[in-house]
Amino acid sequence: MHITYLFDIDYLAMTKIISSVSIPEADPLALAIKDAIDASQRKDTLAMLKAFSAAVALAPNRADLWQDLGATYSRLQMWSACVSSLEIALVLEPDRAGARYAMALAMYHLGKKEKAVELIDEACQHSSATDYFWSMRAYIHGHTSSDPVHALQTLRDWGRRFADPLTRKAKPLVVTDRNPRKRLKIGYVTSDFRNHPVAFFMHPVLCHHNPEVVEVHVYSSGKRDAFTETMQQSVPHWHEVAELSDEALCERIRSDSIDVLIDLSGHTTGQRLLAFARRAAPVQVTWIGDMSPLGMKAMDYRLLDYDMAPLGHEKYYSETLFRLTCMASYSPPDYAPLCEDPPLLKNGYPTLLSLNNSAKITDAMLAVWACILQQRPDARLIIMVGEHTADAAQASMQPRVEAAGMPLERVSVLPKQPLEHYMELGYLADVMLDTTPISGGTTTLHALWMGLPVVTLDAEHGVNAFSTRILQKIGFVEGIAETEEEYVQKALQLMSASDYLKQYRQVVRPQMLASGYMNYAEHTQEVEQAFQLMWLNYLNGNTHWRDTATSLEDALAQAFNNPTAC
Repeated sequence: MHITYLFDIDYLAMTKIISSVSIPEADPLALAIKDAIDASQRKDTLAMLKAFSAAVALAPNRADLWQDLGATYSRLQMWSACVSSLEIALVLEPDRAGARYAMALAMYHLGKKEKAVELIDEACQHSSATDYFWSMRAYIHGHTSSDPVHALQTLRDWGRRFADPLTRKAKPLVVTDRNPRKRLKIGYVTSDFRNHPVAFFMHPVLCHHNPEVVEVHVYSSGKRDAFTETMQQSVPHWHEVAELSDEALCERIRSDSIDVLIDLSGHTTGQRLLAFARRAAPVQVTWIGDMSPLGMKAMDYRLLDYDMAPLGHEKYYSETLFRLTCMASYSPPDYAPLCEDPPLLKNGYPTLLSLNNSAKITDAMLAVWACILQQRPDARLIIMVGEHTADAAQASMQPRVEAAGMPLERVSVLPKQPLEHYMELGYLADVMLDTTPISGGTTTLHALWMGLPVVTLDAEHGVNAFSTRILQKIGFVEGIAETEEEYVQKALQLMSASDYLKQYRQVVRPQMLASGYMNYAEHTQEVEQAFQLMWLNYLNGNTHWRDTATSLEDALAQAFNNPTAC
């Protein structure tokens, strides 16, 4: 549901390579490299930037140092500076696969999707290409290709090379308790139980799990924050596993006798898919973190709903699809004040808002927004991106805004905001503009909770259609467009409908509260039923039940009557 940034650069691996070069300790270059290594161990990215900048000034012909400088800029989401450094690295040594890998990530976030695909394909052809290269390739292809069959093929390329061999070699998993009616041990594997979109979907589920039905374990490998502390209070068995290897994590999960193991990352930062590849649990499920197929044989199921994957879409996924009534819950932030009047009433002009990160904003999307601003000369546009500083945000977006022909005096670019400021954007904006082909997820729900109608392009497949499905479920279909031309017209119509915008702010939260997204108890009960039906499928050696339409008691009766079960 969309995950902002992809993979952390392995700085320690890079600096180990650099530190293996024999340089006298008194040499200024050696001292700069040592400072970079020390900073990487402290995870002090700004200090790394300073040290690598000093290093390339002392040794401007060292391609490896330019690559590491580019990787450091990448971590700071300073994508334009990242590209400049990596271009020098590739001029010095055109065969550097690592530089192409990092450049692909930068190009992806700069909206240059075709170039990102070209670069990551080239990087993966190199003999030094690692799991991270191929996983990045899977992610980029999966989130740029309009052909879901092609996307699946690239994801399976990763699976065949890295996940499936581990599955074939995995030690047999011995399951001793095969009781169909047992209280299931379920485990969530994530690095995102923090101030992160996944947490907003999962917190209500953790709070509403029935301890008589499931015993909940969390295997967390991410950074902790205040939201982590809140989530942990709802979990009886919380395990910090960041320091465990994938193999050790698999063994830990097996030792806890987990029955159903749920991946909440997919191919995003912090994923532990290679623990799943080793068959950590008898039933393995992916949910929420990444809408694209994973391409690995050991992931048994994908939880979603019929809106996200209508019948016939099974061919686009590597997992068996298990459908819920509603794919996820939504938990708005505690601090989310509602501005009851649309700002245009006070300002005298309408303000549009984009909340999706820069990786989702294509040049074609900017051209559509430029058309809206041309037809409404008094409208303003705020583009809030994922970069953390104003300089990085401007460097990333301003050249693209200029190239799209937008009036610079009416476009503002904001860096990522603290959550409490983010949820106040309804005081500044009247309408949210969604992106395509990758639509919003949490951002769309947050915008609705702020009182903003959302304009989006309809789509058929997975991650492209999430905003449309949200609007359909909640009952606000006015902003769903079939074409770019209709997208422009719907934005113009909403900006001219001040009475509607005011009324909308009064009714949107009650309608959201009445929707499946915020019926937490019923949703969590259905999720538990899904896990129980998956367990019965496992005992029966099939995938007979693939949605929650069957009552659990009927399924249990069939399981008991089946002589191959238990």
